[in-house]
Amino acid sequence: MTPHERQALQAKMRRLEDAVSVRNQRLAALGQDVKTADQGVKKDFYIYEEDFSSVANGATATGNINIQADSDFVMQKLTYFADISAAVQTDSSRVIPLMTVQIKDTGSGRDLLETAAPVSNLFGTGELPFILPTPKLFLARSTIAITVTNFSASTTYNLRLSFIGYKVFRMGG
Repeated sequence: MTPHERQALQAKMRRLEDAVSVRNQRLAALGQDVKTADQGVKKDFYIYEEDFSSVANGATATGNINIQADSDFVMQKLTYFADISAAVQTDSSRVIPLMTVQIKDTGSGRDLLETAAPVSNLFGTGELPFILPTPKLFLARSTIAITVTNFSASTTYNLRLSFIGYKVFRMGG
């Protein structure tokens, strides 16, 4: 290793040590023990739901889910239920809505999808929910903004979207 490479490595090590020191100071200021900071959480099953009523063909509807201030929310699964005029359904007559959905995490300002996708591509049923490949964290006090668009030729849908996961409560130390 050349003297120049050694100096560069030492500078990088100092920056990392400084970053760890800052993290530890922040945890201490919050009253958390540095060694057990990750253990200071409580997880509790929770479902956020957004309902869209009478979305006519060609129409777009928006909804917002406000993440409660008491905890962060980790989304793991997605389900939907759709109907046409609240008509009775069986497994063989289950409604698959011709609708797209776009989801935005306003806490980070990021869309979860590159472009709106059909509801049935992203949401499963209660019996077989869509499981996200990676759980999605929504911070407390953030909002999940949802936009749905009906692309059917003539059908009006009622749509219920469920965001299934758990709340993460930070436990004081």
